[in-house]
Formats: sequence, structure tokens, C-alpha cells
Amino acid sequence: MSGLTLERLHRLADPGSFEPFAGMDGSGSVFGALATAGRPAYVLATDVDQPPRVSLFETISRQNAFLEHVLAHPAPLIQLLDVPPHMRALQGKTPIPPDALRLLADSHGVGRGYALRARLEGLVPRVCLLFGPIGAALSFPSALCDALVMLEDAALCIGRPDAVTLMTGQRTTFERLGGARMHATVTGTAHRLASTEDGALAWARHWLGFLPDRSGAPLPEHAPVPPRGRMEAVAAAAGAGLNTPFPMRELLEALVDGGSWLEMGELHAGECLTGFCRLGGRPVAVLASNSRERGGILFPETCRKMTRFIRFCGWFGLPTLFLADTPGFMVGEEVERQGNVQAAAELYTAIATSPAPKACLVARKAYSAGLYAMAGPGFDAAFWAAPGASISVFGPEALRRFGQDRDMPPAAQQAAAAMLEGALHPELLAQQGLLDQVLPWERLREQLMEFAACNNGPQA
Repeated sequence: MSGLTLERLHRLADPGSFEPFAGMDGSGSVFGALATAGRPAYVLATDVDQPPRVSLFETISRQNAFLEHVLAHPAPLIQLLDVPPHMRALQGKTPIPPDALRLLADSHGVGRGYALRARLEGLVPRVCLLFGPIGAALSFPSALCDALVMLEDAALCIGRPDAVTLMTGQRTTFERLGGARMHATVTGTAHRLASTEDGALAWARHWLGFLPDRSGAPLPEHAPVPPRGRMEAVAAAAGAGLNTPFPMRELLEALVDGGSWLEMGELHAGECLTGFCRLGGRPVAVLASNSRERGGILFPETCRKMTRFIRFCGWFGLPTLFLADTPGFMVGEEVERQGNVQAAAELYTAIATSPAPKACLVARKAYSAGLYAMAGPGFDAAFWAAPGASISVFGPEALRRFGQDRDMPPAAQQAAAAMLEGALHPELLAQQGLLDQVLPWERLREQLMEFAACNNGPQA
């Protein structure tokens, strides 16, 4: 084997670690075992250099046999998918293979490959790298994964442009149907947009470095690294007022081991950052409100992004840290029609049922049901606040208006005044036993490193 396919494998794997499986030759796919950073993994790649010398049904059958092996002997699965060489001459048009009916209806055909990939969910980490425009039956393996990296000129769609035109009359292109940027920004299907193959492969290696070999296995540890950011600058920014955008990314830089932050889905629903980091060398998952994007408000797509990430972290026992700075859920006709209530309910379910250790730190504010969306009280998480954080049903300005409303009964005015006092002074909540602790800015990293140290290990 030679050519681009082998080059991709060499850039992905530790030197000399790739071991091909029997049945690979002439199948149109390359599959086998390898190591990344000294840890075992499997790879299934499109052979972009040699057209298959067997039937398409035989190609699928060999892939399925390989996936059965992965299920029986779990380790992370890496897929490198591209346009097969025998399909390039079609210029993106939909092929109809001679054994199409058998591929569809045979229990060992295409559907079996989908089922096997789906059954790996929660068992092993699955990452897919998509290098070209694909559609129809080739599209679903890209999405049956936990992380998808797309090159900028790649595309992913169920119906290719010619099929869409034939069936609907709509003229379109791969880019408009399912271009990489669309999936990275609109649907959230792509977790990373890469400009080069080397960048895509490096991201996949970095991503795998936070995860265990399989569910229940120990999390990988590294040597601690000092953070790159300065907590003093973050503390100063926090004092600028509750309605001023908060520098959440700067807080992360001041908290996490330098260079360890890896974001997933950074171009989609940016009002909540999701990603991995290390604290004292130990991996931690992070969900962080980002008030620089849409005020940190929770929309239906925000909830769905968070839900998917939380479930993944639960499968692999990653300690999960929520950094809250949100006024709560968006309201109005549009978001209700988008399923706001259901999306929030599914988010709550993901948090409540995740077996991973959880901690909620209110970095600046958390109001109403938005507090629960960040694993607040009642969700079996540690509950902390930074100095000056505001935790309340309403923000201070709204509470002042309630307290000054002359039409409100005196008891309601007094309740609003008491709530305002608590909303401005988290220490009062800690004194009442409603908050575990108010953590000084200079102690945040120390406390979070302790959280990571106490909760890293095999999960039951």
C-alpha cells in the first residue's frame, strides 16, 4: 500500500504502529490497529488510491467484520473518510451499484454497518475525519461518531445535488446542501473545521488524549503545566458590572493547564463553550457560558449542544465542570416553536443522569432555571460561586423594580428586597447553607485541581 491513504495513516499513527487486518487488500478500505501517543486505537479509512477489486457488498461485509472485532475488543475508533477513487469520475453524481437491492435489504449489508457503529456509542470514543464531499449511504458513518472534523472543502448530505434536483426540482450544490462551514455553524454536526489535513489529524490526536481507551477505563494523565492566563485580569474584568460581557475564555486560560484547552463545536451555539482541558495534568470536561455571544442566553440549539456533550462525558467518566454566566433561557414565540421546553428538559435529564462527577461554579451570574442548566442545586454537583457572583430568580435591576412597585403587597416588596440582597452578596447564600462556598479568585484553580484529582479514575 502506498499513496495518500498511507501518508494519512503515517501522520496519524505513532511510527511503525499500524497493523493492517486480514481482508483489507482490494476492499476499497484500509483498516487495522495503530497507536496514538502510545495508546491503542483502530482506524478505518477510505482507500483513495486503489479502486476496490471486489463487489461493493463484499467491501461492506469486510468493513462490518472489522467493526465486529472493534466491538469485541474495544478501543477508540478513528475513521478517515473520503470520496472513493472509482466515484470521482461521477463528479459527485449519485451512483446506482449493480447490487443495490442486496446492499439495502441484506442483514449483512449497509444497515449492519450503521448498527455496528451505533453500538459502539458509549463503549469507545469515536472520531471521524471527513476529507471530501460525500452523500447518501456514505454520509451516516460520518455522523455515527462522537467528534467530527471536516476539511473546509468537504461536504456531508443525505441526498447529493443531482438526487435533490431529480426528486424536488431544487438546483443546489454540495456546499449549500451540507458544506463544512454550514455543519460547523448551523447544524453543529461538525465539531471542528480544519483548513489542512495535518490540522485535522492533529486535532483528532489531541481529542483522543483526554479520553480513556473504553468506558470504565482510567482517564489518561499528564504532567501538570502552569496556566497561561492571569487570574488578576479576570477578577478585574468581573468587577465591571453584571451586564458587561464577561471574559470567559480568559478565565479558562487562567484556570487550565497551559495549552490543554480543546474546544468542541466552537462555531456553533457559541453562547456556551464546550471542550476539554487538564487541571493539574488530569482531564476535565468544561461547559462555560459565554456572554460575549448572545449574552450567554440559552437557546434550543444551545441546550442540544450541551446535552450531547454531557452525555458523552458521562459515558467515559470525565469530571464535568460548569462555569455559569447566564441570565437563563431565551423566551418568545420563535424559541417555543423550536422546542425550547423539550430541549431544556432533555438537558436537565442529561445532567441528572450523567454518572460523571459534576461541579457548578457561578463565575458571575446565574438566574432562574438557567442555574439548573449549569448543574445547579439539586443536580448532585458541587455548588460554588466566585466573589460578587449573582444567583437569583431575577437579576438585581429587575428585583429593584419589583421592590419599588407600589402596587405590590408589602410582603412581596420585602421578599424582593431580601432576594436582591442575596443576589448581590453570594456570601449570604453560603451562610444560609444554600451555597457550598464562595471561592476567592486566587483559589479557583487550586479548588478545581482538587475536584479533578478526587474524581479521576475508572467509573463504575
